[in-house]
Amino acid sequence: MKEIEGAQTKQSRMQHALAVREFAQTQSSSVGVRRVDRHTAGEFVSNVLLRSGASQNTVNRKIASLSSMWQWLIKRGFVSDNPWQGQGSFKNRLNLEPAKRAYAADELTKLLSADPVSIMGQRYGTVLFDLMRVGLMTGCRIKELCQLRTVNVIVKERSFRILSGKTGNARRIVPIHKPAWPIMQRRLVSSSDGWVFSVLTPANPDGNRS
Repeated sequence: MKEIEGAQTKQSRMQHALAVREFAQTQSSSVGVRRVDRHTAGEFVSNVLLRSGASQNTVNRKIASLSSMWQWLIKRGFVSDNPWQGQGSFKNRLNLEPAKRAYAADELTKLLSADPVSIMGQRYGTVLFDLMRVGLMTGCRIKELCQLRTVNVIVKERSFRILSGKTGNARRIVPIHKPAWPIMQRRLVSSSDGWVFSVLTPANPDGNRS
């Protein structure tokens, strides 16, 4: 993990660690990496990952994380082959999944006219109400908006800075459309913790929110 620190994002490194930990928890504590063969890997994929209900993309990502670890083990001389190679993909299963579609106009109207407070309560309902509208007006990822701090809002220019993301291109200045600006003003005034969308619980120990 230390070796890939500068090459991959913190989110990617955490996903690698979680995949390895999930596999390790299904194995006996006495099983070393040299005893993990294709049969062991295949059983984990079939009996754990594919039965978990996770999406195919998530399953393939976890297999890729385990495969990356074994590539490192090969490079360092701990093992001689990678039992995770070829364990992913599952194109036939992907073809069975229904294609995603855009919301119809009446569905969007129903979604935006609903009251999140009555469904999720005052604390999170109010935040969700504003998140939906700012997200629609800016095209930002929900995670980018959840991690937006008040100091990164440029009031004079009616915009805000995104400081990081999945790629270098994620760093940018985002203009705020006129109908969304009153929401941002209200959020700035009411913020009690330095976040634009206050009261959300940090997802990680370092305070990042997703």
